[in-house]
Amino acid sequence: MKIEITQEAQAKLQKYIDVDKKILLDLDDGFGRFSGEGDCALITKFRIIAVDPSEDLSDYSVQLDSDLGTIYFKDSAKDFLDEKGMSLKVDPKTQLLIFSNTKETIDRSVNIIDYDEVKAG
Repeated sequence: MKIEITQEAQAKLQKYIDVDKKILLDLDDGFGRFSGEGDCALITKFRIIAVDPSEDLSDYSVQLDSDLGTIYFKDSAKDFLDEKGMSLKVDPKTQLLIFSNTKETIDRSVNIIDYDEVKAG
């Protein structure tokens, strides 16, 4: 499976790729090591998490091909996957990422989180 990442979105993610971080497209559903238990809301919320390559990614068994390399995705979020037509692009107004597939816009405000900064803070 492949996810298209526009040039503008690639520019936002490139600094993490340049330091060899792995990129997760994470459904913040309260499950998994990068979600706080009970933090999920009743809305569909995705976020990009940049992690050190040594992090345990066992919750992210789905690998999406992209022009930036592999994007890791949770098995529990497979309902949002589409064989073709998945994309990440930048909203010109908010400068946040938009995640969509061929059927719908899934999330209009995908934040980018550097996990090392969260861990240190």
